Amino acid sequence: MNLRPALAALAAAALMSTSAEAAQIFRQTFTNGLGANESVGGRFAVKDGQAGNVNGSKNYDYSWYQLVLDLTDYTDATMTFDYDILSEYRYDGFNVVAATGEVDPPNGLLVPTTPGFYGPMGNSLSKLGPTALSGDQRGSVAFDLTQFAGQAVTLRFQYQSDYFAFNRGVIFDNILVTGTRAAGAVPEPATWAMLLIGFFGSGALLRQSRRRYALTGH
Repeated sequence: MNLRPALAALAAAALMSTSAEAAQIFRQTFTNGLGANESVGGRFAVKDGQAGNVNGSKNYDYSWYQLVLDLTDYTDATMTFDYDILSEYRYDGFNVVAATGEVDPPNGLLVPTTPGFYGPMGNSLSKLGPTALSGDQRGSVAFDLTQFAGQAVTLRFQYQSDYFAFNRGVIFDNILVTGTRAAGAVPEPATWAMLLIGFFGSGALLRQSRRRYALTGH
């Protein structure tokens, strides 16, 4: 029995299937600190599996968490994360901006697909732009990053307070970015490992078939 055509077809199908399925692009729970593509500034820090104002906020606080995502092999992308904010309503705020080059904080505001997430600010928070999340709220929010598919994008989660009063600020966690890998894109290392296991297993099966044929003649 010649298993080569069947094994070759199986391997090709497995490789092709990896390019058509949704994949996890990035995940961060902050339990092990920051990766090479992440940074924090201002009063933002990472502590106890969370990021943001984990050590509190102060007047005139401008803080950020920055993430660089490589979306060159994807045709679409979605980002979700959990947040918990306690700030002066309309006068302190938090939002997310994006850029394919240098981040310019007033520009590049990402509008979430989750309705009602941002509201107008009552003062001039120049680095945040005209809208932000403020007050006492918590939940999950989703952003469509498909406009950046096929390229690298820098995301800045930013918080700013004014001069009058300050509270805890914002804390966020469980960042997850998923997307659809483009056809023909090189699989992730984990996918390669699975394929190699399949190839080795197929090779062993082929060798067993040859050995059985040599012993029995059929």
